[in-house]
Amino acid sequence: MKRKLGPSDVIFPVPAALLVSGTGETANLMTASWIGIVSSTPPTIGVSLYKDRYSLELIRKNHEFTVNLPSAKHFREVDYCGLTTGRKRNKFKDIGFTPLPSSVINTPIIQECPYNIECKVTREIELGDYILILGEILETHVDEEHFDPSNRANINITSLQPLAYCPVIREYWSLGEKLGKGFDVGKAILHVVGENQ
Repeated sequence: MKRKLGPSDVIFPVPAALLVSGTGETANLMTASWIGIVSSTPPTIGVSLYKDRYSLELIRKNHEFTVNLPSAKHFREVDYCGLTTGRKRNKFKDIGFTPLPSSVINTPIIQECPYNIECKVTREIELGDYILILGEILETHVDEEHFDPSNRANINITSLQPLAYCPVIREYWSLGEKLGKGFDVGKAILHVVGENQ
């Protein structure tokens, strides 16, 4: 039997990302979990921010931001960035993270995060108390040591150790074991039921 929860804003797990907005000394870190890829052509990421967020103010001023995916070992730093505002604190200094110049935009990426995405704002959509920011992905950076040595085109997820967040229960998690390859493991069922059905 399933329990009904009614309309909910919860899906889990979700990425625990660090969003950087602003430039130079005003660069600010924010924890973002309402985030995801919304288009491949052009490659676009969407992030939903509460209307009074300092990060939203900086994004609107500069029309750009970076998304930085931390490893699971940085769960404390990620949580801290969601607990305090950049209006009062320099979170880069507080947690000892290093801003690095992006290659296309002026907003920095984070050296300590193994996966970084540079984005240019293309649109914003008001959704109640939130603003959905759509950003075209202009460049992606991945630390060299996280590529699979047997296939240099593939990222080694075990090495990367991405951080996930589970809302409602408010827990950070790392990923477990590999279960199978996408667009591949379902073929066994496809062969059983027949490809033409």
